[in-house]
Amino acid sequence: MRNINLIITICSLFLSLFFSSFAWADEILLKNGDRISGKIVTMAEGKIVMNTTYGGDISIAWDEISKIMGDEPITVVLSDGTSLKGRTIGAEPGKLVLQVEGISDPVSLDLATTKSVNPAPVPALTTKGQANLGITIAKGNSETESQHLDLEFIARTVKNRYTLGAEFNRAEDDGVESTNNSLGYVKYDHFFSKKLYGYSNVLLEKDKFKDINLRTALGLGAGYQFIESEEMNLSGEAGLSYINEDFIIAPDESYPTGRWAINFDKYLIAKTLQFFHFHEGFISLEDTEDLLIRSRTGIRMPLSKSVKATCQVNYDWDRKPSPGMEKADIMYIVSIGYQF
Repeated sequence: MRNINLIITICSLFLSLFFSSFAWADEILLKNGDRISGKIVTMAEGKIVMNTTYGGDISIAWDEISKIMGDEPITVVLSDGTSLKGRTIGAEPGKLVLQVEGISDPVSLDLATTKSVNPAPVPALTTKGQANLGITIAKGNSETESQHLDLEFIARTVKNRYTLGAEFNRAEDDGVESTNNSLGYVKYDHFFSKKLYGYSNVLLEKDKFKDINLRTALGLGAGYQFIESEEMNLSGEAGLSYINEDFIIAPDESYPTGRWAINFDKYLIAKTLQFFHFHEGFISLEDTEDLLIRSRTGIRMPLSKSVKATCQVNYDWDRKPSPGMEKADIMYIVSIGYQF
């Protein structure tokens, strides 16, 4: 008799645990009437991922969902950045009803204004960078050699972004040097909100054939990060800079300027071809004839996971160059580089 009672007790516990697991399962009702049960893993970029016992992880378009029901706490992030954590205690068409700790009344959220569910944690520090090298050598009727190198490294936390970069170009035609310039920059961005930030930057430039022994630009200003993702980035900046120009021959100059900049990149074909464009301008606050523009535009193409070929156009324009110098410098560059 005792053995029978023990067996009944064990079976009752097993059945209780078995059915309670279903009671704790999340459930999604689609607009077409289908129901999907499982555990909500995450939702981002317009899709929610459900882990099911019968099909593993299933991805569902967010705009196809009518209701979400479940007992396990979930974290919901709204489109305005508000984050709430609670249990789903009810469901209405197009709504998510949460019981949030510390709030007595249930909170009703529109599914349309929900940005993500159970978002992946943001790493404390992320880094990315690239190094590109281009070399051209021609022998025969003409003797031409050219070298190009550019480097950039970016470190990002939630509130701060650090950028360090450099460029170098040199060329010879029939043994005579025709190009010799270099550029380096350091920039710090502090984010006051998710999109608005302040910046400080230093730009150093040398160009033997533009009579520039050393041009230094120190700046402060504000920027706005319109878009920041793996697929596309867009930011705009405006501020003040102070430029000091040490010329090889012409008289040295220094003056305050206004500065503006646009930085944009976007993958055109599902993380293969990437278009990029950087534009930066300085205009003197004392003489509007002193206008400097620097732009970098091109396309990156993958050769392997981390190795990419780049075709780009560098355009530098100085409205008031040193006497005898051209206003515009245009350089066409093909290079191969490593990205991480």
